[in-house]
Amino acid sequence: METASSTDAVSAEALWRLGTAYFGRKVVITAAELGVFTVLADSPADEESIRKALGLHGRGLRDFLDALVSLGMLDRDGTLYRNTAVSDHYLNQSRSSYAGAFLASADKRWDQLAEALRTGEPQNRWGSGPKMFTEQYRTTDAWRNFNAGMDYLNGMIGPRLAEAYDWSSTVSVADVGGGRGNLVVPILRRNPALRAVVFDLPAVRPVFEEHAGMLGLADRMTFVGGDFFNDRLPAADVLVFSHVLHDWGQEERRTLLRNAFESLPPGGRVLICDPMIDDDRSGTPNALLTSLNMLMVTPHGSEYTRSECRSLLKEAGFDGLRQVPLGSNNTLVIGLKPR
Repeated sequence: METASSTDAVSAEALWRLGTAYFGRKVVITAAELGVFTVLADSPADEESIRKALGLHGRGLRDFLDALVSLGMLDRDGTLYRNTAVSDHYLNQSRSSYAGAFLASADKRWDQLAEALRTGEPQNRWGSGPKMFTEQYRTTDAWRNFNAGMDYLNGMIGPRLAEAYDWSSTVSVADVGGGRGNLVVPILRRNPALRAVVFDLPAVRPVFEEHAGMLGLADRMTFVGGDFFNDRLPAADVLVFSHVLHDWGQEERRTLLRNAFESLPPGGRVLICDPMIDDDRSGTPNALLTSLNMLMVTPHGSEYTRSECRSLLKEAGFDGLRQVPLGSNNTLVIGLKPR
């Protein structure tokens, strides 16, 4: 029988932290949806100016704005609020890098986690294969919003990948499923002789060309449209799959790695970047949470362990396998095609 002393001995603090962590995320997403960061894009403003610009009631607004300050999304100087660098870049709707729509869609999707676990079905229900993307993103604006979200993710990977791999002897790199090419930008900037190809669905081409032109890299980045399950991958010394394999099931991963092996020259390398799970499945909460996200957005996708990645590469014919951490949330596994 439970007693008062036994229940009093268990602190609720850890559960409270988990239960309220969602509050901060919701504050940031709501601020992006309301347009707080867009209003503050040109100049700082005080509480009343923000209230009028957004048509808000006013009750709770000061706490809302100060919560954004405490979360690192706004700075405050006296009574004036201004964007921080990260909020201005990713949450200002006037920028092409705006990721608010991407974050909001994930926020709504996670409300359906129980249903996904009951049925095993993705909660977007957009079919499988390339249709998983083409049915969801039917306009250039939709592709732009999706790729801005991908840039938000691979913007944390690209600089680390530029340092973690020795690019000095590489002439060409192809980013498979690379969207508008943001991942390879820091690699190109650090390696002026390197050329890049981005391979993705043909509908992505307009947002790639727009982005490459804006970055001033259109002369060093080219786009090839196709279906990476059925079309030959671009010829390059290095093929990169970043946050791609986790979109698919085991058999589809096998197909992609076989296609990579066939496309690479002898001595070429494949680079796999994903939030991989520790082999004992105990120390990677972010990877496990990302895997649940894959449950809700893909028919067969999930994260996988590092040993599973190495096994798939060996099965496809790669050897000389190496594993490198990319920050705290991602792992790089490198495979070599024998000469």
